[in-house]
Amino acid sequence: MSILKEQKLNRFLELTGNIYPDLVKVIYSNLNFDGDSLVSHVKGIDMIITTKVWFVVTGLKSSGLRINRGNLGVVEDFNKI
Repeated sequence: MSILKEQKLNRFLELTGNIYPDLVKVIYSNLNFDGDSLVSHVKGIDMIITTKVWFVVTGLKSSGLRINRGNLGVVEDFNKI
C-alpha cells in the first residue's frame, strides 16, 4: 500500500460520488488507444480522454521515478513480479 501512496494513487482509488456501472462497462468495452489519448465510442459519441484530462480527473502527475532494472532497490516494497 505504501507504493500506492508514493505514487499518489490512493486519492484515485478513494474517489467517491455517483457511479454508473453499465456506462463504465460500455466505455471500457469500446476503449481504444489512439496515440496519446484513450478513445471510446458510446451511443454515437466519441469520448476522448487525453493525458491532460486523465491527470486532472485523477489528480495524478506525469513525473516521478521510473522503475527499471537499475533502480529496483530504490523503491521499497517493489515486487518485480
